[in-house]
Amino acid sequence: MKMNEYHVGFVGFGHMAQILFRSVDLAKLIPRSQILFTRRDPHKIRQSEEEYGITATSLKTLSEKSDVILLCVRPAQVDPILHELASFDLHGKVVISILAGVQIPVFEKILINRPIIRAMPNILSAVTMGMTTLAYGAHVQAEHRSFVHQFFQSMGEIAELPEKLMDLATALAGSGPAYIFALIEAVARFGVKGGMDYGIALKMAAQTFCGAGKMLLEKGDLPETLIQQISTPNGVTEAGNRLFAALEIGKRFQAVFEAAAKRAQEMALVIGSDEGK
Repeated sequence: MKMNEYHVGFVGFGHMAQILFRSVDLAKLIPRSQILFTRRDPHKIRQSEEEYGITATSLKTLSEKSDVILLCVRPAQVDPILHELASFDLHGKVVISILAGVQIPVFEKILINRPIIRAMPNILSAVTMGMTTLAYGAHVQAEHRSFVHQFFQSMGEIAELPEKLMDLATALAGSGPAYIFALIEAVARFGVKGGMDYGIALKMAAQTFCGAGKMLLEKGDLPETLIQQISTPNGVTEAGNRLFAALEIGKRFQAVFEAAAKRAQEMALVIGSDEGK
């Protein structure tokens, strides 16, 4: 099936689902007339229909008309939705989950013999600089992989991982932007502390982080190589490098990601144990 022939249904249409829709719509991958969504709040349903030009419907109708069902609800909300979906005929459908901490076996236990794909996009997809990690269930075929590649590449880069690494990926790329934003804010506040206008300092900090990432990706050099290119003995950069090492900033920053990954693992255990009851 060609990409523009797919019918897609969003189960849940909150902030992340809207980012995914806007990216796909901007890329003109799938006509709006072939996209449906469900949402609990009637007021927000009307808002979304007016703003995005797509149609809200029931879960039953969405499952009947969609080739691809995108689960975009909160993890705590997914159990009754899965059981309702299991009561419908899902033959020929693929289910894609963007839920943090909910592992593929949870879906496969309820949606028997259905192709399940777990995707972890991030907020940077809103500016087509996203990083989406993908893991596949046992029944996923080549055509399903082709779809998710095209779908998520419309908003950035993708990486395929075994599911056992998805909690790490959730922390690194899913939650990661929040920690980078915090660092950018800290650097900008350093500029303000010295007398710089906040807007200018924030622009400088954000552009520095953005450019550094772009340089790493495009040049292919290791971070350490690029650090050495900037640093000179007893120079300005070297003074900061020494304090960076002495304060173990690298290890401390890794601990932030470790906390996020641990929480993702805890969520997976709780949801998995609930399903086993």
